[in-house]
Amino acid sequence: MLKMGDETKYCLCCGDQVPFNTFKRNERLEVTCAYCGFTLDIQNLWESKKPETVQKQPAPTESYALVTDDSHYTRKIIEDLLRARKFSSQVMAFQNGLELIAAYSKLLNEKKIIDIAIIDLNMPVMDGLTAARLMRSLESQNDTKKTPIMFFSAEKADDNLRRQMENLEPANYVNKGSDPDPDKLASRVESLIGYLMEKYKQKK
Repeated sequence: MLKMGDETKYCLCCGDQVPFNTFKRNERLEVTCAYCGFTLDIQNLWESKKPETVQKQPAPTESYALVTDDSHYTRKIIEDLLRARKFSSQVMAFQNGLELIAAYSKLLNEKKIIDIAIIDLNMPVMDGLTAARLMRSLESQNDTKKTPIMFFSAEKADDNLRRQMENLEPANYVNKGSDPDPDKLASRVESLIGYLMEKYKQKK
């Protein structure tokens, strides 16, 4: 059941207060941006149910999170939060798209599990969109599943970027903001990692 909210919420993707839609799906109440569809909030409708019997979990498999940004400061914040939240067992960081592609090719050849690639759009040597297209090409050549891509940039998510993300699915975008205040950037990264944990980890 879908309804348009009269109030607004802040959308990380649009970088602005936006109207929102609320609907139920898979026993979850989801709130999404009315403009770009980005998930703003999720509430599990089954949280009040009695917990199931805890079963012994298998040993965790080594997996990788890849971070690419030409800003050392931004890379460090993302790396530290990914490790603190235990998003992946290994975190690798690169300062441009070319370094990312070289490492990604090696990881695919070694049949490694890659949880996420967080990529800046504007970088020297090779930009984020070019790197993402090469990632999809390498995946096709290796006949492997597509790694989720999260673009993290100060650019606005315009129609052209949204079309390119559709061609690169699964791909999403979070606006990092242009404010140089370190605390505000750290807050954006916190929101980014929280979104990734909900989308790719907690529902497994």
